[in-house]
Amino acid sequence: MRSRDEIKAFIRTGIPSGSSIVERAVKFAEFAHDGQVDKGGHKYMEHVSAVGKEAARRYQDDNLTAIAYLHDVVEDGGFTISDLMMWFPPVVWKVVEILTRKKSEDREVYIERVSENLLAAKVKLVDLDNNMDLARISSPRQSDYDRQDRYAMERAKILDAVIHMERHMNEQETKSDRYAELFMEA
Repeated sequence: MRSRDEIKAFIRTGIPSGSSIVERAVKFAEFAHDGQVDKGGHKYMEHVSAVGKEAARRYQDDNLTAIAYLHDVVEDGGFTISDLMMWFPPVVWKVVEILTRKKSEDREVYIERVSENLLAAKVKLVDLDNNMDLARISSPRQSDYDRQDRYAMERAKILDAVIHMERHMNEQETKSDRYAELFMEA
């Protein structure tokens, strides 16, 4: 995890002016996860990139894509929500805040909270899909299969919530920035 001094220096000098929201999100993620590895021993950024690229493909929405790249920068990368507030619109940093599991938060409470926000739920679905891919682990153990089972149950709960929320929205709402606000507290 990055130190506060490293993060402050990055914020001062590491973000190209004029970059798009997705380009900024990728830079934040690359910086936050540099040197980190996942449970399979792969560079953690491979997971983050896979989630970001799949969110871009699946949803074709720059806000969702940026959120996908940023989904772990607070929890695992040392950034704060205040850091994100300087560079991203509220729709992005508020959803990243929802996706950030608090240190003492029960996993079920966390999944319930994520399930209450359409954007957070959509990004978490992509994250879980990638996390459930055991091909990333050369010799899966029982604990990996148990985690995969837990992720599958969480995914089903979140997917039900997304279907319910989208069912109660009209097509125009789902194609605009307004849809983000419909399931977000101010």
